[in-house]
Amino acid sequence: MFKTTLLGGLLIFLCSTALAETSEGVSALVQTMPLRQMTLSDRISGYGTVMPEPGATVNLNLAKAGQVTQLLVAAGELVKKGQSLLELSTDPAATLAFGQAENAVAFAKEELKRTESLLARQLATRSQVDAATRALKDAEQAWAAQNAQGAGDRITVLKAPFSGLVVSTAIAQGDRVQPGTNLIQLSHTQYLRARLGIEPGDSQRLRQGMAVRLASVFDPKRTVDGTVTQVGGQVDPQTQLVEVTVRFSGAAFLPGTRLRGDVAAMPHVAWSVPRQAVLQDSEGAYLFQVVAGKAARIRVETGTEDGNWVEVRATGLLKAPVVVLGNYELEDGMAVREGKP
Repeated sequence: MFKTTLLGGLLIFLCSTALAETSEGVSALVQTMPLRQMTLSDRISGYGTVMPEPGATVNLNLAKAGQVTQLLVAAGELVKKGQSLLELSTDPAATLAFGQAENAVAFAKEELKRTESLLARQLATRSQVDAATRALKDAEQAWAAQNAQGAGDRITVLKAPFSGLVVSTAIAQGDRVQPGTNLIQLSHTQYLRARLGIEPGDSQRLRQGMAVRLASVFDPKRTVDGTVTQVGGQVDPQTQLVEVTVRFSGAAFLPGTRLRGDVAAMPHVAWSVPRQAVLQDSEGAYLFQVVAGKAARIRVETGTEDGNWVEVRATGLLKAPVVVLGNYELEDGMAVREGKP
C-alpha cells in the first residue's frame, strides 16, 4: 500500500514538472514589421465624370457652301490627325462664282496688255494703265479668296487637324450647309479633366494643388494621378454636392467615363502601422510589439487612416517591431518567435 501511494505521488510530480516545462516553453509564431514614420493624408472621396477641358474642343467647318456627300465618322469615335471626316460637294452657286472670278482675272490681264499697248502708241494715258493694273490686282484677289474657300474644287474633304475624339456631328449625309456652318466637334483626348461631387463639409478642407487618385468605377485597377484645380463655391441644387475639378494628363480615360476620386487632404508625418496590427477590445485600441523576444501589449490611439496604414499615438510606444500577423493569439509577456505563420 505504501509503495502504491509513493509511486502515485511520484507520477503526479513528474507530470506536473513536465507540464510546467511545456508551459514555460510555449511561444507564438508571429510576423513583425518595423514601426515607421510615414506621410499620411485624410482621404476625401467623390464620384464624377471625365470631360474635355474647356479649350480642348474645336468646332470644324468649311468656308464654302455645299452638300454633304459622305459622312465618314460618328460621335464617340476616336480619329487620328489627317483622317478624313466628311466629303462636301461644292454648291453650284459657289462654282459659278469661282468661274466668274477666273474669267475676271483673264479679262483684266488682257485689258492691261491692251492699255499698255495703247500707251506705247500714245493713245492712252498713264492713269489708264494704272487703272487697268489696279483692276487686275482686284480680280486676282477675288479669285484668291474664292480659291481659298475651296470653291474651285468639286469635292472638298474635311480632315482632322489633330488626333482626338469626335464629340458630336451637327449634320447628316445629304444635308446642304452654308459657309461657316459647324459640321463636327472634335476634342483633344490628352487634355481632360474630371468633375467630382464632394460633400459640402469635406469640400471646405480641399485646396488647389492637392493630389488626387482617380479610378474607374468599373475597373478600380485602372488609375491615374491628378491635381485639384478648382473647388466650387456653391452647392449644386440637384446633387447637393460641391463640384471639384481635377486635371490629369494622358489618355487613360475617355470622356464620359465614370470615376471615383480620392483626394489626399491635410498630409502629415506620423507613426504608422498596417491596419491588421491594431486590435480592439472593450477599452479601445492596442497593438503588440516584440521586446527581448516577448510580446509587449501597448495601448494606442488611432488617427488618420490612409489606405492600409493607420496612424497610432501612445506614450508607451517603443521603437520595436510591431506584430502584424499572429497577434490575435498573443498575451502580454508571451514569448514569441518570428517567422512566416
